Amino acid sequence: MKRAIRYLRFSQVGQSNSSIERQELYTDQWLKVNGVELVDTFIDRGKSAKTFDRPDFIKLQQFIAKHFRHVDYLLVDQLDRFSRDAGEAMSMVKNLQRKYNIQVVSVSEGITFDYDTPGSFFRAGLQLLLAEEDNINRSIKVRGGLYTAKAKEGRYVYSHAPFGYKKEGERKQRRLVIDEREAPIIRYIFEAYLKNVPLYLIKKQARLLGHDRKGNMAIERILSNPAYAGMLYAEPFKEYPGGLFPATHEPIIDWASWQLVQRKMKKPSKQRTVIDDEIPLRGLLRCHCGQPLTGAASRGKSGKYFYYYKCKFTGHNNISAKKAHEQLLAALSLMSLSAARLKSVMNSCQQTIDKQRQSNLLLVAEKKKLLEQTQAKLLTVEEKWIKNEIKRDTYQRWHSEYTFEITSLKAAIGLLGKGQNEASLKIKRSLHLLTDIPEIFASANSLQKKRGYFSGVR
Repeated sequence: MKRAIRYLRFSQVGQSNSSIERQELYTDQWLKVNGVELVDTFIDRGKSAKTFDRPDFIKLQQFIAKHFRHVDYLLVDQLDRFSRDAGEAMSMVKNLQRKYNIQVVSVSEGITFDYDTPGSFFRAGLQLLLAEEDNINRSIKVRGGLYTAKAKEGRYVYSHAPFGYKKEGERKQRRLVIDEREAPIIRYIFEAYLKNVPLYLIKKQARLLGHDRKGNMAIERILSNPAYAGMLYAEPFKEYPGGLFPATHEPIIDWASWQLVQRKMKKPSKQRTVIDDEIPLRGLLRCHCGQPLTGAASRGKSGKYFYYYKCKFTGHNNISAKKAHEQLLAALSLMSLSAARLKSVMNSCQQTIDKQRQSNLLLVAEKKKLLEQTQAKLLTVEEKWIKNEIKRDTYQRWHSEYTFEITSLKAAIGLLGKGQNEASLKIKRSLHLLTDIPEIFASANSLQKKRGYFSGVR
């Protein structure tokens, strides 16, 4: 008596029981009519047929590799249940027959795949190609629908509303509505980031204010989400361009602030730096044509190497590195300050710093006074909440606003207090070096010369 194993796949986890029973019924009938014994059944739920990387299909392959001598058929309801990639599927069913002597049977379509029978091979290939074409058409419809919804209709189509919003309405009328309890937290995150508050402090404060979304990148995802600025991102579709499109929901953050945040978040691209002690100005010096000069060594008749800065275009500059460095040192000598000039510059700088310090002291005093007033307001709100004199949503709104204002004021006070002290220390530590700029250049290493950093001067 011949034996078979059965593979069933359902594209949706919640697919109806009737659909499941139908596939089982068809395969049971085939087993009964053909007098074949069922050995085992493998079922994948909610898995795509685009690849064979499915849990139960992997178990099926392991079962076949171990028990193939006792199996004659692999039953599927339809070939598109087996796979929607025609090339990969044809290779798989061919391998099952050639390596394990197991034939794939599509019960509903009445096809027994036999690689050695031309008609069977053609029919199976045709069914798989039709399944793949159907998969392509579905993908086009889905992508087209998403593009229309986001780019043309401005609808937020994702299942979960982003923090700061809630969903209202049904189907195409469903839209995002600002959650007044969560929106102040979003505003705090954006404003604090633009005020250079460190991200770890923003995350900590946002958690205290009520941000409950988990993940190390939760705050970064908020900062990069265009939905908060009333925009939606759509992937390009056919001849239609992708990008950001206006949404129908109300923004929490203004467009200008969101763009500033994106520029700040964008990490500068790293440039490859090639260092050579003999030609540290490679890439910095430019030819008369505007092209950066490269550098290389040339071997003389005596066997000694001489270094040159060269343009990549034939007939353009070819400058001796030794001569170029001597000319640079001469130019740097002209830039060096005399003792009298240096004293004048230092006095001028210090006067400017002192003036700014006095201005900052006044600002600090104003912000400290405002901080005390805000802390008092927060305390009053908390007392009213404890005495049950205000509602919960009123308390949360004012508590979030006052807490954000307190955090911002503390950050501003800290920045105003340390800026001038750091400037004074840098002037005292570094400005005197400008009396001998050639010496600074000579004592710098190749990387500092290339980047324009001299010893102690930034």
